Amino acid sequence: MHTSQTLISDVDEALVKRARTGSSNAFDQLVRRHQAAVRGFLCRMVSEPSLADDLAQETFLKAWKNLSRWRGAEQAGGSFRGWLFSIAVNAAHDQRRSHARAQKRDTDWLADQDQVASQETGLAAKLDLDKVLLALSPDQRLVVALCFGAGLSHAEAAQALSMPLGTVKSHAQRGRDRALEVMRDLRPAPLGAKIDLPESKQP
Repeated sequence: MHTSQTLISDVDEALVKRARTGSSNAFDQLVRRHQAAVRGFLCRMVSEPSLADDLAQETFLKAWKNLSRWRGAEQAGGSFRGWLFSIAVNAAHDQRRSHARAQKRDTDWLADQDQVASQETGLAAKLDLDKVLLALSPDQRLVVALCFGAGLSHAEAAQALSMPLGTVKSHAQRGRDRALEVMRDLRPAPLGAKIDLPESKQP
């Protein structure tokens, strides 16, 4: 019996085969299938919806131009979704590096103010997963955003991040535990209340 993950991969692979022949309609279907998850992941990484939109568009454009590089779900290339998110991860990394270089041109005072403002508003402004992510380490943030936010399996996240599967599972568990700690610290639960996050998908 096919699992939902397998069915997703099968449909994606069929659409990729058609898109490789030049079918823009097939690629449009791939975009519609994955654009919400890709954009949601990028929103968590850059915290600016308009910038996330630009990066999502860049991600799909690169995927379209490089479809021949994906080797297929039955080969070493893994799932199309994992491959697509590897492009999104690289786009987020590139944007961060570009932003970091721009920040270096600012004065130390402005940099300090930005850091203080981020610390004061990032965790306290709103108790949702997007804000809690700011309290995690960079690797935990990526894994949690992919596994809990975008719904990728551990194996797909490992593919997207070029990271060992065991390391991804460790980051997912530790990131989830840390997120729950932050939630409890910021808003103590009423007596008897249970704070929880959904389990991430196994490979």
